[in-house]
Amino acid sequence: MLLVLIAGIAIGCKKDDGISVPLQNEVNEFVWFGMNGYYYWVDEIEDLSIDKYPTYNALHTFLNTYSDPENLFDDLMYEDDRFSWIVDDYEELEASFQGVSKSFGYELGLLRLSSGSDDLLGYVKYIVPGGPAESAGLQRGDLFTKVNGSKLTINNYQSVLQSDSYTLNLSEVQNETITPTGESVSLIAVELSENPIFISETLEVEGGVKVGYLMYNQFINNNTYHAQMNDAFGQFKTDGITDLILDLRYNGGGSLTTSRILASMIYGEASSSDILGSIVYNSKLSEANTDLSFLTSVPVFDSEGNQSSSIPMNRLTLDRVFILITGSSASASEFVIAGLLPYMDVTLVGTTSVGKNVGSITLYDSPDEGYVEKGASLNPNHKYAMQPIISQLANSDGFTDYIDGFDPNIEVDEIDYLGEFKPLGDLSEPLLAEAIGIITGNARISRKPDNGMRAIPDALKKEYLRTIHIDDKKVPPMVRTYLDDFQ
Repeated sequence: MLLVLIAGIAIGCKKDDGISVPLQNEVNEFVWFGMNGYYYWVDEIEDLSIDKYPTYNALHTFLNTYSDPENLFDDLMYEDDRFSWIVDDYEELEASFQGVSKSFGYELGLLRLSSGSDDLLGYVKYIVPGGPAESAGLQRGDLFTKVNGSKLTINNYQSVLQSDSYTLNLSEVQNETITPTGESVSLIAVELSENPIFISETLEVEGGVKVGYLMYNQFINNNTYHAQMNDAFGQFKTDGITDLILDLRYNGGGSLTTSRILASMIYGEASSSDILGSIVYNSKLSEANTDLSFLTSVPVFDSEGNQSSSIPMNRLTLDRVFILITGSSASASEFVIAGLLPYMDVTLVGTTSVGKNVGSITLYDSPDEGYVEKGASLNPNHKYAMQPIISQLANSDGFTDYIDGFDPNIEVDEIDYLGEFKPLGDLSEPLLAEAIGIITGNARISRKPDNGMRAIPDALKKEYLRTIHIDDKKVPPMVRTYLDDFQ
């Protein structure tokens, strides 16, 4: 939606007749111009001011103080920006947005073994079907404190766990102590495409009530996945569900187009004139501020990303929805929550979400295309791309105040069940069971006492890489089963 406005946008400083200060790193110029034109907080950053650098000589003098473009990018970021990033290979970035990345095929969480400790405990959140982790026999809930035989710590986890191969040395809970099992699992990363629809099924619960359960793990703007989502909601309608549980506990976000499609399927009473939310840009791009309406059909896009057709949308007629969230739920996941709040009863179960009420765009070093496309002017000398925050998101009521995340209506922390993880989709799995209990009138609503364990707020800073999320928690003093906790 920005393309029409920004195709002719004039960003940057005055081109001198004679440039006496040569540029030492051309990537730096791309970083500066891209951020100057699109960054949401551009007016807050003095070094992005045209007034400070009115000529290329002045700008080059500044840019030449940086030998690393990534350091320049970091210094140009607003102090409260947790979510912008830069990469040196846009092809890998694009693949990740389509759900394709080099992966071991599992989602990982990390805990501090004790308050203030640098020693970490790793645990498996879920397994991607068809990936190396599944082939190796790894399961949801598996624990480890060592990788390649060495202790996992706050200082080495990034280098160790982002390598292309490693061996996990497994542990278990015995007598409230983390104990090595002597077993190990060796993994090699492969190119893996993960279907964002992890689980879609109709659950028949107490009293014969039919509940739709959709676990959706990434908002990917992909025609095939959109069609599969539509089929899933078509099945929910055929089955006659009376309630929907949307599981976004591990969903770090993605495409706003996909979030609109999902929200429109959930709230089927909306018309195309009803506003789901709005996108607000910086002062240079304010003319592009856009209202996002609900959709009544599923858009189909061509290879260039333009809508070419549409298919009928399967929409539910419910007045409430239950959404499962954790400290990994961010961005487009939170936009769905915010967008639905004015229209239906939204009950959140789990733990506080991330708090990403902003949007980003991919910028390439192609100035003639306004940096938003890889056109004829794309610089062939590097593959750097940026994903800066360029907008703030609001719902139809103008609500934007969820920078600290959405607090759950019912707090259930799956970390309290570490060592006894139930399979995802199991009716006794704590978050799912709590939502079902509310639906059937048998909720075991229980807020756990504050044990001082809190997630690091910027844990999802580079969510596109699925960077390891560190929960600044210790293992609970007792690892209890779900049944024991609520007897």
